[in-house]
Amino acid sequence: MSTIKDVAKAAQVSVSTASRALNDNPRISDATIAKVKAVAKQLNYQPNSSAKALSKGEVNVVGVVFPVTNETAPANPFQLDIIRGANTELVAKNYVLATAICQDKASLLKNVKAMVEQSKVHNFLVLYAEEKDPVADYLRETGQNFVVVGQPAQTTDRYINNDNVLAGRKVTSYILERKQATTPILVRSAENWQYEQDREVGYQAEMLVNGGTPLIYELGKTDPKAFFNEHPTVDAIISVDDINLLRFYNQLKAIKWPTKLPAICFNRSRLLSLASPTAIKVDMMPRQLGAKAVQLLFNRKIQRQLVGFKIID
Repeated sequence: MSTIKDVAKAAQVSVSTASRALNDNPRISDATIAKVKAVAKQLNYQPNSSAKALSKGEVNVVGVVFPVTNETAPANPFQLDIIRGANTELVAKNYVLATAICQDKASLLKNVKAMVEQSKVHNFLVLYAEEKDPVADYLRETGQNFVVVGQPAQTTDRYINNDNVLAGRKVTSYILERKQATTPILVRSAENWQYEQDREVGYQAEMLVNGGTPLIYELGKTDPKAFFNEHPTVDAIISVDDINLLRFYNQLKAIKWPTKLPAICFNRSRLLSLASPTAIKVDMMPRQLGAKAVQLLFNRKIQRQLVGFKIID
């Protein structure tokens, strides 16, 4: 079996340079990295990932930080699909996942600190972004390697995301043109997550371009009876995600509102297919997000990356 010394000799570089090149060290030129990797592949060199990690004072573990949720909150299928995509990439790199899921910010921060200080985990995927987030602040201050899945709160954070503003526009345009809707509403939560804000911006922009009036239905704040009495011409539904569409349908059932309005929903979960098989789905490619998030995590030369989306009618 070939060793790092064999690779260095064949590539005509020092052992330390060969090692840095295989780890995409930014101090090594792109040409040298390409050369060393080509030689390593030719020699079928297999790095000892455990030894490499231990030499850097870390373990072969990537921490996944979930947003704070209460105890009764259902599992988010979009996040689970992100994890599936991430795990496929990590298995190939001989890494495993460790999750931080808590019901309050203090517990979440304590969990992440323990992962870093006790378990020597130094690579993280953060599945949310918030202003003044103590977890993100800690990861920045201690120099951890992390990637945000979503739009980051700080421009210096590395991240992977969908173009949610563009998606909001395309989805609104689709429901206006293909379903001949004139007064579609946007259903969103009261949590004000960044992806919801961005999709709402796209929705509002497209409505205004087409001479329509944006109507926002905010779950937990909007009274359904009063809303539909005030806006009887609503003829389509756009939901920021699958969970919120299901919550919206439950509210309509509670007030016995008879509606068969066309609906389009971000995310393509199996749960939604069972509850609302006629809803148009927008596949935001969660598994691809997860896989590319891991690739980005281990390639510090790249600051950000966008993943596409697909409307499925």
